[in-house]
Amino acid sequence: MDWIINDELGLTVGHLVSWTSASFMVVGGVLPYIPQYRQIKQTQDPEGFSLHVCLALLVANTLRILFCVTY
Repeated sequence: MDWIINDELGLTVGHLVSWTSASFMVVGGVLPYIPQYRQIKQTQDPEGFSLHVCLALLVANTLRILFCVTY
């Protein structure tokens, strides 16, 4: 799976998969908040919204990103 796409860049399929998965991991931490934000904005009612859940998700996603960056 290490086919070289361009000899000058030294870009391999492994690099592309690695960068793509890292990008999805960063963006994927934000995607679940979009429907909730739209619903709160549309109804102007934050019922059911918990700051503790947000804190737990933000800490978990931050730790996940830091783990991926260090390894």
